[in-house]
Amino acid sequence: MSLTRNQLIAMLAVVDCGTFDRAAGKLNLTQSTITKRIQELEASMGFSVFNRSKRQAILTPQGEQFVRLSRETVASFEKLTSFNTDIVNISTRIRLGVTEISSLTWLPKFLETSLATDSNIQFELSIGMSRNLHSSLEDGELDIIVVPEMPFQTNARVKQVAGIEITLIGKPGLVPTAEKIEISKLQKLEFITQGKSSGYSKNIREWFLNYGLDTRNSVNVDSLHAMVGLAAAGRGVCIAPRDYLVPLIESGRVAEILTNPKLPMINYCVVHNPSPHETLFSGVANDIHRAADFSTPYFV
Repeated sequence: MSLTRNQLIAMLAVVDCGTFDRAAGKLNLTQSTITKRIQELEASMGFSVFNRSKRQAILTPQGEQFVRLSRETVASFEKLTSFNTDIVNISTRIRLGVTEISSLTWLPKFLETSLATDSNIQFELSIGMSRNLHSSLEDGELDIIVVPEMPFQTNARVKQVAGIEITLIGKPGLVPTAEKIEISKLQKLEFITQGKSSGYSKNIREWFLNYGLDTRNSVNVDSLHAMVGLAAAGRGVCIAPRDYLVPLIESGRVAEILTNPKLPMINYCVVHNPSPHETLFSGVANDIHRAADFSTPYFV
């Protein structure tokens, strides 16, 4: 029985995803197919790549060395298959996940520029809450995500792209805005926040608690525009990116509530996991790093 490229790709998918089931989802195969390919690979090599006594896909010492060589082999094979680009143009699909603020600011222009620069790269988009996107990345359902900073897997490729200044807004006249307000004195206000699927909302709730403000009994809304709309209507106050809201603040549609201390920044990152497509994903991550500007609404 000979060693095949499909067996190597299946093995690397298991290593990168952590389990046979996740690897199957990433490669759009059944778990039994992944298991069969790994068994055939181990039979060809004469040693076990994975320690079967563990629930996770843990490599044996021989498996660790073999994986390093396999990555080089698969990468070399990909270079060979793309050597003669005059023969055929192969479209590469990248599954990209972003939060709502990206879709309202830098993302549309980025997609237009990417399509004009390289029509062979096709982006499959997912727009959602940061914690859901992070879970999809870990499960192998997404290739690259752009989300607020949070605890990522130790082997994840993380690149910080931008820091976003946030502010507190409400209906004009809801609270005096002539001077900064102590965080603890905002307890009487109703907060409009994003739900449990938002990693940043969890972090800001914990930050508020450090200053004596409990926002657990809040109105939970997943849409940024819905949050701002409810705040403008006097339903409560919400936290949102300041630069994005400048037109509404300057027009008097909403009032900015300055706090003491100042609200913390949101640090956004572009993240992908180790992959046989490392060069491609790293290149896209660098392009996102250069393009990500959260300060200007796209439809203005």
